Amino acid sequence: MEELISKKELLDLTNISYGQLYRWKRMNIIPEDWFIKKSSTTGQETFFRRDKILERIELILSMKDGTSLEEIAALFNKEEGEKVFDIEYIMAKEAISTAAREVFNSLYGDIKEVEKKELIILAVIEKYLLQSIITVDEIKMLGTMLSEAFGKLYREESKLLLFRKFGISFIVGCHNQDEVIVDSSAVKIMEIDLIKEVSEMSLKLV
Repeated sequence: MEELISKKELLDLTNISYGQLYRWKRMNIIPEDWFIKKSSTTGQETFFRRDKILERIELILSMKDGTSLEEIAALFNKEEGEKVFDIEYIMAKEAISTAAREVFNSLYGDIKEVEKKELIILAVIEKYLLQSIITVDEIKMLGTMLSEAFGKLYREESKLLLFRKFGISFIVGCHNQDEVIVDSSAVKIMEIDLIKEVSEMSLKLV
């Protein structure tokens, strides 16, 4: 079972205020369903899944000085699918390498602006393909999945998982990994949290 952290412990550990936490909740930077109510001896207490909330707060705090809360909120808003990023600016910020861009161009052409799904592909090329963890054909499979299902998958808890079995690759898109059952003989090669990938890439562009 995933470890929980109480609201009081969270505020003490991260040195954020009650007001900050609930402002982020109102803006959906931290989703409402992350606030878990449990009965206690004093009434009701709020808890969070420890690793997930600490990771999100670390990301928010790392972006806060150079990015408005509205811009941060847009990163986590699945309706903001049309946001575009200038690829020359991405290169200037060294968010991706020249090698990653060359691979991307060989697959998709010399595109000047990319949306979130292409930003994810660039991140995956950099982190997985150039490290020889996945193949070009698997990148193509990922691109197809994102083209077909990005609107459904760009949301909290959603992930893309790449498996191989007997040398054959397949991708699973899911909203909650705990509810996905995959053949135990298949090997998980890669797991992508779409919102996290876009957020981490966006952080490099600040």
